[in-house]
Amino acid sequence: MANEVILPMLGETMNEGTIVSWQKVEGEAVRRGEVLFTVESDKATLEVEAPASGVLRKILAPAGTAVPVLTVIGWIADTMDEPVPEASGAAPAESTPVPPSERAGTGALQASPPVAQVGKVFASPRARRVARERGLDLSRVRPSGSAGRIVERDVLSALVTSEARSTPIAERVARELGVDLADVVGTGRSGLITRQDVERAALAPKKAAAPELQPLTRTQRLMAERMTTSFTTAPHFYLHVEVNARALLTLRQELLAAVEAEAHVRLTVTDILIRLCALALVKHPIALSQWTPDGLRPAGGVNIGVATDTPGGLLVPVIRDVDRLSLAEIAHRRTELVDRARAGKSTLQDFEHGAFTLTNLGMFRVDSFEAILNPPQAAILAVGRIKDRPVAVDGQLAIAPTMNLVLSVDHRVLDGAAAARLLDDLVELVETPSPAAA
Repeated sequence: MANEVILPMLGETMNEGTIVSWQKVEGEAVRRGEVLFTVESDKATLEVEAPASGVLRKILAPAGTAVPVLTVIGWIADTMDEPVPEASGAAPAESTPVPPSERAGTGALQASPPVAQVGKVFASPRARRVARERGLDLSRVRPSGSAGRIVERDVLSALVTSEARSTPIAERVARELGVDLADVVGTGRSGLITRQDVERAALAPKKAAAPELQPLTRTQRLMAERMTTSFTTAPHFYLHVEVNARALLTLRQELLAAVEAEAHVRLTVTDILIRLCALALVKHPIALSQWTPDGLRPAGGVNIGVATDTPGGLLVPVIRDVDRLSLAEIAHRRTELVDRARAGKSTLQDFEHGAFTLTNLGMFRVDSFEAILNPPQAAILAVGRIKDRPVAVDGQLAIAPTMNLVLSVDHRVLDGAAAARLLDDLVELVETPSPAAA
């Protein structure tokens, strides 16, 4: 019995996905539970497992195809002889028209002469020969043949039109000076292009070519949509504070060797801040809630997302139950999630159930910034770089390493005082951390 291979809904906001690659080819044996194909969702590139064992009988959505969720994209059968449907709801991400002569499988004589593709146009052999002999660019010829084909009469017509709008000497000078007559404005009778027009065009400054648009990745496009929705629907407000980071740096140095020996990764300031945020959030669980029109939805745990810069765009993998993890476990988990995201090997579970986000741009020498909420979360902490700055200590001017923290908040969930109490407790933990708390 044949089994459908369906593109699953890999997240609440996912409407479609793009097939990145198939790990099997048609006719190859498949085992239930092994990775069958990779799809780019609205958050990351994810691997999808085979729903059954057998042979991959048919692929209905090849790599590069955009597919709505719950679409049948292939079939797994017991044998290659088992009949399966041929159609699917998949739509190619980009399609290129194929001329009749290049369509495979007809096996019949063509009613018209073969068509050759030139750039993005199709031309018959006679049309190509005439155009080549007369130095005519076929991309400037209007086709009249079937399926957009350029035939000989199209080339001859274009030649007559071209010759009628310029003098022979103008054409010769244009060839010598490398001037395209299509870009020359004629000043002669009825717009005739003269030698003077060509020479004037040769001396004119060249127009700069229009810059090409850089296409967006699916992750970039969907992140832009999510951030626009967040910024325009959630009433943001921001709390800024400068904190003394001397004790934080000292604690990191004290724990560096022990954490590296246990977790086999490098302990970072971000790891410590994730832990301290968790301790503060336990005292202020409302900050982990999500706004809904019917009320505030409580979080399922102290799950903290870490904003991560990847080649495909910004991703936010989530460390779950941070309040129950040791600092070594946090460092190991954070390293694992970030490495997987940057390698494009994240799983759907890596991004689920986030309740709070930390974003750190200190490594880019950013002093302070206001982050946009990561929907549907109610708060996000933006961390700037640690830098020696002048501070007042017991009424005396001194130099100390400080950093700026900015808490972005959804006013529907927390008011100013509630958010300030959360930030105040966090500052206390940062400025007076202890090995026991970390």
